[in-house]
Amino acid sequence: MSKLWATLVVGSALALGAARAPTGAAQAQTTVDSSAIRVFDVRGSDRRREASVVTAVAISADGRWLAAGGDDHLVRIWNLADGELAGEMKSHADWVRSIAFDPAGNRLASAGDDHAVLIWDAKTLKISRKLPEAAQVIYSIGFTPDGDLLAAAGFSQTVRLYDTRTGKTLKDLEGPGRDNRALAISPDGRLLAVGGRQGRIRIWSLARGEVLHDIHADDSRIRCLAFSPDSKQLASGGDGRQIHLWNAATGDEIGTLVSRPGKTLALAYCGTGKLAAGGSDNLIRIWDVAAGAEELRLAGHAGSVSSLAFHAPSGLLASGSFDTSVRIWDLAGNGHGKVARQAAKHQPAKKK
Repeated sequence: MSKLWATLVVGSALALGAARAPTGAAQAQTTVDSSAIRVFDVRGSDRRREASVVTAVAISADGRWLAAGGDDHLVRIWNLADGELAGEMKSHADWVRSIAFDPAGNRLASAGDDHAVLIWDAKTLKISRKLPEAAQVIYSIGFTPDGDLLAAAGFSQTVRLYDTRTGKTLKDLEGPGRDNRALAISPDGRLLAVGGRQGRIRIWSLARGEVLHDIHADDSRIRCLAFSPDSKQLASGGDGRQIHLWNAATGDEIGTLVSRPGKTLALAYCGTGKLAAGGSDNLIRIWDVAAGAEELRLAGHAGSVSSLAFHAPSGLLASGSFDTSVRIWDLAGNGHGKVARQAAKHQPAKKK
């Protein structure tokens, strides 16, 4: 194994003062809390290669592992505690668009432009299952809370449900369009939501496989979806001017957050009533959902923020970007960041 190439950044949350609040919302106050505790310069073991654009990040349930995937066809896993690069998984033949740990943290699923859907053993970093290939690009995947099902959506009308125990296709659902870039499964395992180019969101009952709601969310492309921790709320974002908030049970709109000037590319609830949004303006904005107020801006990325993953027990938020880096932010300020600070190494990976 080899040490990761990392640059330590402490205190890089940019103090922007009192930010302009969305129309009708309370005045947002940003704070400085030294949130950015590490930057991963994502490169292969061969340092002569260019760094990879990052389009997928995930943190295991126990908070031990960080995974990232991108345009160099690789999936990488690091140990968050000591900064050790555990390995590079090399099997995809094209861009890796989405990755997801199962709830137990024992398996990691990956999918992308090569139509392949792979499940890796998180300990051995070997492929444990190759699921049936999709007909088109897979853009987003997600496990159910019990880990028994994996849902996949992409550049096809078909939204596929895989049985991860048998490795077989369990069911194909008809998606809201032919270009579906966003997928989310509710934390209680009851609902599946998918959205895409037509600005439509479709919500199914996972138990029955039936459509519960078709939502015309926007006139522009939907790029990201996220359920709240209590499964009662669904947030959607994309090319439009707003982040929309929906009642997951009824499909009714319950609020909006102004997301301009950038497109919203990634969403993640980061605690009760808090929503993180990453965009094409290179920023991560933390919103108080109930107040409709932007509380904090996390700055440091030099490219679009394409992916977010939040680990609730530690309060750590991971962000992946087109600038070829993964950043870790401590939103809780509970001391977990100190471990990460001590572990960072300014040392290149060894050539194999």
